[in-house]
Amino acid sequence: MQAVLVYVIFLILVLWLLAVWPGRGRAERMEAFSKQLIAHRGLHDNSGPAPENSLAAFRLAAEQQYGIELDVRETADGMLVVAHDDSLKRLAGMDKKISEMNWSELRKVTLFRSEEHIPKFEDVLREVAGRVPLIVEIKSETKDVAGICENTVFYLDSYEGTTCIESFNPLVVRWFRKNRPETLRGQLSERFSGHRNVNAVCTFFLSLCFFNFLTKPDFIAYNWKHAHLFRFQVLRTLLRATTVAWTVKDEQTLRIQAQNFDVFICEGFLDGRMPAVPDGKNVPEKLTAGRQKMKNIVRKHMLVSGTVTAVGFRYRATYIAQNLGITGWVRNTWDDRVEMEVQGTQQMLTEMLARLNAQPYIEICNVEEELLPVEEKEYEFKVRY
Repeated sequence: MQAVLVYVIFLILVLWLLAVWPGRGRAERMEAFSKQLIAHRGLHDNSGPAPENSLAAFRLAAEQQYGIELDVRETADGMLVVAHDDSLKRLAGMDKKISEMNWSELRKVTLFRSEEHIPKFEDVLREVAGRVPLIVEIKSETKDVAGICENTVFYLDSYEGTTCIESFNPLVVRWFRKNRPETLRGQLSERFSGHRNVNAVCTFFLSLCFFNFLTKPDFIAYNWKHAHLFRFQVLRTLLRATTVAWTVKDEQTLRIQAQNFDVFICEGFLDGRMPAVPDGKNVPEKLTAGRQKMKNIVRKHMLVSGTVTAVGFRYRATYIAQNLGITGWVRNTWDDRVEMEVQGTQQMLTEMLARLNAQPYIEICNVEEELLPVEEKEYEFKVRY
């Protein structure tokens, strides 16, 4: 009987590990977020002129070279705005929900008695303009996950900057895995203790990151206060997940948690400016091991002719580039060719073209190449439109 029990327990542990196993193939791309601290909802002060998730707070963070974490949600008429709370009660003293208001109403609301308004996501992207990395948390309390995800990528696809998305909702992370695999994605989690009106069984599985087998997140964003939990330590040490800490509010915590996290989302430090990343965290070994092995990197502009449009070329190019560790971008041209900028070793670029030419329906007849300067701070491969 005891032997059966031990076997059952062992089987459960194995199944759990398989379920929570995160994606690890793109840890190197998180280096862009580890080089500086990430300002939670911008570099903000809710009692001053730059409250949270305002254009002023994002402007300050970008000017002082901090990465930015922000929250997006939809209005009743489908406008994508940047706000953490669904209710305006804390933000503006109004007992109304953002999801029940049109943009024409919401644009008049000021934040925390300042002159700042809730901004549109597109205006935030225009303000930041690629100066610092962005972590975009997608708030989805409705069943229309696809709607807000499609709305988000509509703006991210044309944005020239380093971004990733994260969400507490695994359906959001799953959507990006299926529909925008080139986008870095993260699963938000914590212990979920004390949450009212939330299904206890659901939050238990979310705290375990149990849905990782469906979402394969590139990173786990965890409440640093729960970093001591066995479930987190398994993800961190045994499964070697890339981890993001939220939300650190003092320097002592920053130093202590350096052993548990690769990226830090911070706010509210007393001097109004956040200190440097803890010693040893500027270029984490785990995140840069792959890059250190790559030598003789080249960057090429390519114009590809043949049967290359309306056959899934861009999607397959993105998938292959990610697997090979190639960075850059791809897009269709007006004359039925495909244009790419690709960066990696010559062997990797040759392999990419060979794999593309082996795909069903794709036939590459000619490739015009031109050498370009290497982009040192490029970490992803994207589809351009």
